[in-house]
Amino acid sequence: MKAIKRKVSDLTVDELRAVIHEVIAEDMEAWRETLEIMADRKLMKQIREADANWKSGSKNAYMAWDDLKNA
Repeated sequence: MKAIKRKVSDLTVDELRAVIHEVIAEDMEAWRETLEIMADRKLMKQIREADANWKSGSKNAYMAWDDLKNA
């Protein structure tokens, strides 16, 4: 679907309300996903380990994207 760009001042109150609700719903979904990740202790441990490996420059801890997607 092609987005139509319009000025806020050209929107009706109902159209503006719909846009605001859509943006809020998208933000809420992103926060929900973030909280789900943060609540997953195993996943958070993996993220912390990956961050530590990245900071230490441990090249053996990473796999090339092409190798990973073809695995």
